[in-house]
Amino acid sequence: MNQYLKIGIAGLALLAAAIASTGPARAWGCVAVSENGTYGYSYNYDDRDDAVDRALSECASRATTDQTCEITDCTEGS
Repeated sequence: MNQYLKIGIAGLALLAAAIASTGPARAWGCVAVSENGTYGYSYNYDDRDDAVDRALSECASRATTDQTCEITDCTEGS
């Protein structure tokens, strides 16, 4: 998959997470994307590790078994 498409999907997912967030201003949000564009995201987590785990879990639940999900962005304040 085109690298620019992956970045675009990750950006859209993070934007959606930021818009949907109603929690504290210092919460964590992350985006995970697989090599074919499958994605998962998290938002409004107090702990970065928990946000990472959720984004990876969401991505993995949508991906096939031969795809690997990786964190592409993690932001505090999302």
